[in-house]
Amino acid sequence: MRLPSWPLFGLFFATAIMIEGNLQADDLQQKFLPSGMTKRVGGYRPIRAEMNKDSDIVKIVPDGLESPKFGAIVIGDKSWVFIVDEPDDKPATLFIDTNGDGDLTNDPKAKWEARNENGSTIYSGDGQIDLGDGKLGSLGLYRFDPKDERRAQLKNTLMFYIDYGFEFTFQLDAKEFSTFVAGNPSDNERLPVDRDGNGKISQNLEMATLGKPFNFTGSTYVLALNAGKLSLERATTELPQMQLPPDLTLGKRALPFTGTTMDGTEIEFPKHYAGKIVMLDFWATWCGPCIAEVPNMKKAYADWHEEGFEILGISFDRADAEDKIKEFEEKHELTWSQIYEGKFWETTIGKMHDVSGIPFVLLVDGDTGEILATARELRGPGLSTIIGQRLLKKKSGAAVDTP
Repeated sequence: MRLPSWPLFGLFFATAIMIEGNLQADDLQQKFLPSGMTKRVGGYRPIRAEMNKDSDIVKIVPDGLESPKFGAIVIGDKSWVFIVDEPDDKPATLFIDTNGDGDLTNDPKAKWEARNENGSTIYSGDGQIDLGDGKLGSLGLYRFDPKDERRAQLKNTLMFYIDYGFEFTFQLDAKEFSTFVAGNPSDNERLPVDRDGNGKISQNLEMATLGKPFNFTGSTYVLALNAGKLSLERATTELPQMQLPPDLTLGKRALPFTGTTMDGTEIEFPKHYAGKIVMLDFWATWCGPCIAEVPNMKKAYADWHEEGFEILGISFDRADAEDKIKEFEEKHELTWSQIYEGKFWETTIGKMHDVSGIPFVLLVDGDTGEILATARELRGPGLSTIIGQRLLKKKSGAAVDTP
């Protein structure tokens, strides 16, 4: 199971895109996004803020505090003081020195709400920090129950994450692209660029790393961070143009490939499965979510194998794992074929399919190569039903409603 790596990026400033020889320049357009980056990025990176400061860190405190704890939110070389007041018999309150003047009575009110989770009280909410130049950025914040013995090390900790950022538009070989960042940037961070315009980001083929050359359009560029400014320049060394991510959506043709299974069988995909439907299962013995799907796969295989359903496993296990895979097959009574190279994330068929996280599955018609279903449908206890429907449709040619 490998979750896409989405580092949170920070403040970039507009600069010019310098074309080779300084003969042409186009503006890098910048738009500040005060909130919503967490949703756009698809996750967040939690940061700790310890509540271990003395009260003299604050000049003016709100009236009526009963059990305040003082701390500072630190982002880069800037910090903002906060107070969490936690009376024993009243709801807790969060105050953030948004404008950084030491007075916590003249700032926007922070949202701070409690919820019960397995007998523990967890607070969460959001607040704002002044980034300068009239920009207020949003933060997400939460705090685990200080009485929760399972998280004793976080007893005096406030957790926060950055929810503001910037969107940038720029041109590569006269084609317009965009990227977005949140938080504070650093060298070698990766910026998402939706090259094919499908609204999704390939972690392998649609990421530009700061300071490293890339070729998305035929020319090689470098995105670099210099003194807090983002520059895009033509690279001194040319790289081959990177391929676009494969289109593996419903109704498209699956990618043909050849491979050898662990029992020595040569597979020419999808021709090897003529007259059948086959599920490609990209997995590994170390992948918890993959293992969780095994009962569903076994049921579907038992229900429909005799009717023309096959499974072909593509193992992402590391080198020298043959015995481990065989032991896993025996333990779980798996009888379908496996292709194993021992290349981990460099697995040939995995790279061909741009797999950056497992489990990853596709259901393919062995005659036409058409993709009949994707991971959206091929997970969970309903797998056998989906397989039955697709087999019925293949054999009868009749339309079958999908759930």
